[in-house]
Amino acid sequence: MEANYEAVMTLPEPESPLAAELHYYRGRRALREGRLDEATFFMAEATAAATHRVDYHKQYAELLFEVGEVYHANDVWKRVLELDETATEALYHLASNCAYVSQYEEAANYASEYLARDTKGHYTEAVQSLLELIELEQELEDEEEDELITWHTEAQRQIDKGRLFAAKATLERLIGQYPSFWPAYNNLSVVSFYLGDDQAAFRTLEYVLDQNPGNLHAILNTILLLHEAGQSEAAMQLSTPLTRVRPLQFDLRYKLATTLALVGHYDRAYEELRLLKDRGFRGDPLFGHWLSVSAYKTGRLEEAATYLNNEEMKQFDEKQSFDIRENLEFRSALVQGLRQESDLARIEIIRIIANLKDDEAFEALALTNAVTENETVRAFAEMCRADLCQQPFNGDVRIKRAFDALVLAEAHVSEAERMSLEGDFYERFAMLLLSDESFMDVTASAAALVWMFYTKRDALILEDCANAFHLSVDTLTDTVRSFKRTLEQA
Repeated sequence: MEANYEAVMTLPEPESPLAAELHYYRGRRALREGRLDEATFFMAEATAAATHRVDYHKQYAELLFEVGEVYHANDVWKRVLELDETATEALYHLASNCAYVSQYEEAANYASEYLARDTKGHYTEAVQSLLELIELEQELEDEEEDELITWHTEAQRQIDKGRLFAAKATLERLIGQYPSFWPAYNNLSVVSFYLGDDQAAFRTLEYVLDQNPGNLHAILNTILLLHEAGQSEAAMQLSTPLTRVRPLQFDLRYKLATTLALVGHYDRAYEELRLLKDRGFRGDPLFGHWLSVSAYKTGRLEEAATYLNNEEMKQFDEKQSFDIRENLEFRSALVQGLRQESDLARIEIIRIIANLKDDEAFEALALTNAVTENETVRAFAEMCRADLCQQPFNGDVRIKRAFDALVLAEAHVSEAERMSLEGDFYERFAMLLLSDESFMDVTASAAALVWMFYTKRDALILEDCANAFHLSVDTLTDTVRSFKRTLEQA
């Protein structure tokens, strides 16, 4: 669950009793007339001007609950108890309010304290009923919490491994079952963004902030997404008020600090990260990076170098074998590339996605029809999907020949070479496919793709390439010439 956070509020200087009474009168009138925002403002002014008036605080606390400010209302009820220890009704309201926001343990404590102080009070029966309800809710919640935690943990694991479509399905199922579990919405917004659906990401965050105002995770995710979307000015503007916020939970404080560093609030980011370090918090492997960056940007050059080269930070970054197939950024880049790149690049991306050979690849390839009108690209994606499912392909036979030639060629070129930054293996194939090359002889086409790939590298001898594919040199030469003519006209 996400932690609530505390913001510092500056109250006006004490005023005269007459001014306080005037504020209170205006607040009561606004309340009677249904102007709740105005009523809340005047009641806040009244309690600030007359800090000793218990009746003002009671009215203010009830009003705060009505407008949805439950946590603030509880702070005011606690103030009532400080002013008047006999005001046991405050304990009832604290118990009721805590139960309202599912803080059952705290609610039970306040309810028990009420009964201990006032066994025959005005709210005794209500408190006893509340305790029974809390006990029942806790029993139900324990069962639900196990399922909720399991699903949310599974979704986080899927996100970490780049299984974005699976994570999306898990989070949507979780939200369907627990529609007020806001962390699921926040993760769903991130997944949507990684899948290239910016509108869905921001729409989800807007919903969270509409239903759960002040949700700090949602605010931070909005800032991060705005920054990643190139809206740096909007991200900076939204983040500025957060420089005065200090969350209670260390994980959330770390996320706030790194977000502030990302958008340029380096002074505040350094202050928070240094404080976290001094308290023994290390966050994740990027902790040293963000601490170093914020120190450098605030003119602490030697300190920045120390953090970056600190052995403790290096040891914290666990050395694990790296598999690009399990990398979130890699898989996200493929899906976003499929959405945003040219048709030429899409063919390359489609084949790279298909080579992942998992359910995620099948789901990603299904996006093709929605992102391009080019029938060749669409047909190639369907061919790859059919191959993943080991189903027959009933489309264009030219696409089938091209696919078979590509698969055969892949067997003669290492994955590292095909995927290298200097590689043009898939790019050449994509150009041929879009230029209506026939690929009539599948084996010769595969050999030509391999020879043309290596001719700019290790200068593969034509005869050796022909022998590797059990072809005559003349057949391979003719196919290479045909490919070159096609590429020159492309």
